[in-house]
Amino acid sequence: MPNPNPIQTEALKARQFKAYGKVDVPLSKKNTQIKLPVDVQEALDKMPSRDRVIYLRSLISEAVRRDLSN
Repeated sequence: MPNPNPIQTEALKARQFKAYGKVDVPLSKKNTQIKLPVDVQEALDKMPSRDRVIYLRSLISEAVRRDLSN
């Protein structure tokens, strides 16, 4: 049964998820997930997780703003 009155202490908030890299704008609550070709996935898997997240966020954000923004 879930806690009807959850309390988020400052200690809990300090341990919560923090975005990798410099993030100047609010991040969406919704994840975007896609399947990639095997060779692309293998290349990405060789990167450390932190670097991969920063790289993909930057790459996708720049492409969408360049190609799809009005």
